[in-house]
Amino acid sequence: KNSIEFGSEKGSNYQFSINTKYNQTQKGSFIGEFKTVLINFNGNVNSAVGFEMMEGLKPGVNHIWSVGYQRLLSKNLQLSIQYAGRKSEQLRIIHTGGMELRALF
Repeated sequence: KNSIEFGSEKGSNYQFSINTKYNQTQKGSFIGEFKTVLINFNGNVNSAVGFEMMEGLKPGVNHIWSVGYQRLLSKNLQLSIQYAGRKSEQLRIIHTGGMELRALF
């Protein structure tokens, strides 16, 4: 809840999530997560305050999912691959992904 002199926006978030992690000895690990977030918000949803209070999501039901894989390629080289998606009511699905290669010293 934001104070009256700063706009009096009010929001509440309810979240259900499930996640899993699977490790393979000397090979790598797989991580997955799925969340459903219900957001009630009174205020300007397109303002910076609204964006921050709703953590970049929109009012209503939001679904967020992610998967990642991390593997040690050699004694000092690690590869990470990530994918994330999110879906808000009335909006298209947003997909993001990334890959990272780390040298360990």
